[in-house]
Amino acid sequence: MTIQEIARMAQVSSAAVSRYLNHGSLSQEKRERIRAVIEETDYRPSEYARALRTKRSRQIGVVVPQIDSESIPRILAGISQELDRKNYHFLLMNSSGSMEKEVRMLASFAGSQVDGLILAASRITAGHREQIRKMPFPVVLVGQQTDICSCVYHNDYQAAQESMRHLLNTGVRHPAYLGVTRRDPAAGEARFRGAKAALAEGGFSMEKIPQMQVDFTAASGYQGMKKLLAAGERPDGVFCASDLIAAGAMACLRDWGRQVPEEVRVTGIGHGTVADLLNPRLTTVHYHYKTSGREAARMLLELMENPRIPRKEKQLTVRLVVQESA
Repeated sequence: MTIQEIARMAQVSSAAVSRYLNHGSLSQEKRERIRAVIEETDYRPSEYARALRTKRSRQIGVVVPQIDSESIPRILAGISQELDRKNYHFLLMNSSGSMEKEVRMLASFAGSQVDGLILAASRITAGHREQIRKMPFPVVLVGQQTDICSCVYHNDYQAAQESMRHLLNTGVRHPAYLGVTRRDPAAGEARFRGAKAALAEGGFSMEKIPQMQVDFTAASGYQGMKKLLAAGERPDGVFCASDLIAAGAMACLRDWGRQVPEEVRVTGIGHGTVADLLNPRLTTVHYHYKTSGREAARMLLELMENPRIPRKEKQLTVRLVVQESA
């Protein structure tokens, strides 16, 4: 079935059918006649032909660092929801935490037929910056603040500050810190600085409290907590840089006979599914991950329509969710 055949059956011009398919201006009468024929014939326009005509593939590239994290599925759900509204699809690549692989993925997308790219990177290296500058289409970064392209991100400093402040306000006098690498500007550096500021408010020094660098996994949170306890540390409160880290820390505390929250209070960040499944339920900071995905997709679509608009930034708010663990 071709546009010409649709036009003949609907008794309109081919141009009218084309305007209908591309959501152009058309009288209601012609629109209804074309719609009826399309429904009757189950016509599906060729995406390949449309791409050749419009020079748009209606596909977006998406690069993520860890597909099985608590945050990425929620970000992807927001991206998908927004792109579906505009009849776009996305092609997903997962770097599994490798910066080098991530840069290669950016280069691969640069030579593809996608119309734009959303990057959820934990760090922006010199290689990232070089590839982003070379992109022949708009790029939006989600989860990090940057000056190289438009971005959507959360207030990680505030999240950590409120989380640590809450621990101290509940009576914690021997706090510990389970954080991730500070090479990660958001989850690492910003959360470190936020926690440090809250500690200073309470008369504590970040440099003097027990702390351990871990990865974004429950297993790593368990091992980090185990190392602190094995070293003879006896914290009565533990700040964790993510919910999964907190889940691991709580499991370790349980195995070592320490009760949460009676003996040790624990907080996380993210408010993923795991936070409400833990026993006791985890006190955490809510991140609007799905919203960040929607905003990133919306920002990208706007840039694709008008590449001349200035680079944009959007910081999303966070909210402390007090539950049973602290």
